Amino acid sequence: MEQLGFLQELKEISKPATGYNIFKETSDGHDLVSIGGLDVSVQKSFTGYHAMIMHGSELHALLLSKVPRHKIHFGKRVLSISQEDDDSVMIRTSDGAGYQGEILVGSDGTYSAVRQSLYKNLTKEGVLPSSDAEDLKVSHLSYCGTTDPIDSAIAPCIADEFSHCDVIIGHNKPETSEAFRNTEWSSEASKSMDESWNAFKVPLGPNGGYLTLGDLIKATPDEQISKIVLEEKLFITWYNRRTVLLGDACHKMLPNAGKAIVNAMLDAVVLANELYEIIDDASNKNILSAFKEYYKVRYPYAKTDFEISQRTARLIAGQSKTEVMVRKAVYSFGVTLLKPKANPKIMAYRPQASFLPKIGNHGEGCLDPQKESKRYQQMMAAAI
Repeated sequence: MEQLGFLQELKEISKPATGYNIFKETSDGHDLVSIGGLDVSVQKSFTGYHAMIMHGSELHALLLSKVPRHKIHFGKRVLSISQEDDDSVMIRTSDGAGYQGEILVGSDGTYSAVRQSLYKNLTKEGVLPSSDAEDLKVSHLSYCGTTDPIDSAIAPCIADEFSHCDVIIGHNKPETSEAFRNTEWSSEASKSMDESWNAFKVPLGPNGGYLTLGDLIKATPDEQISKIVLEEKLFITWYNRRTVLLGDACHKMLPNAGKAIVNAMLDAVVLANELYEIIDDASNKNILSAFKEYYKVRYPYAKTDFEISQRTARLIAGQSKTEVMVRKAVYSFGVTLLKPKANPKIMAYRPQASFLPKIGNHGEGCLDPQKESKRYQQMMAAAI
């Protein structure tokens, strides 16, 4: 964001995230007991940046405002792709239109139409790995919502300069299993929430008191509440010919560790760097070479973060008997056991766009060396 020149705008719509607190409900359900917390503020000293939390719609609006409107086609849904022509790739959309280009980047989410069409073609050719043909693994059901603005007199933490993240472990809350229609993946979900949740306490009230989950639900418009299935899968096949996948389309991660959007952005940076080098000669050989290098660089990091997301989800939100037992055991001994240390390998991996002026290291930690752009160096030398 700093390279692109709108880090300050991002800060204006966000708050620093320094960690989270864990509470356990008492047996009578009338109180919450703090059992520790996880401090990730070390990231600031190591990298020079805090993790940040913001409303997804505001981030979307910010990014959208930076893209020229004529470069975006709205209301388009990809139905199929064709790579029969060696020199181009074609997509067909639901409105009957067709578009042809030199490459196709499928960054269209968990149920990527680009990936599905690509995999369908690869299955016909008999070259798709069997694991890529398997369904995504369902982890758990989640209700997500964003309230309207709340008065800081009601929830004093609203006035703080940093964000609060609280994990609350209920006392002997029953495990549930629920089937639902795809049509329920929407604002209609608010009508299906268990009314008993309204009484669930959250540590947001004044003078160390509580609000209830019901208070937050009442402050949230129906259209801002969604009921979703959280799924995960790390795909093996990220590219073929002139088509390449990015983000959730090739690695769907659980949200608990905050890794999904970060990895999508890292994918975009690395892929853009590789494509920049071949922009003057988009031959099949060069495109395939760029895609191979992108996969070689990104897959190992995506795999590591995928596994971190799995472990974090099991610890925080796992509902199997084993996961519940492990969580209770860990938190009974105190979360100081989980106090993080700076992970040099993860925090040092901060690739930048090779075709823009580099941003210096603002933190105490080191940066991984990055392959320089020959094309950018030549362009800068010619400008002198």
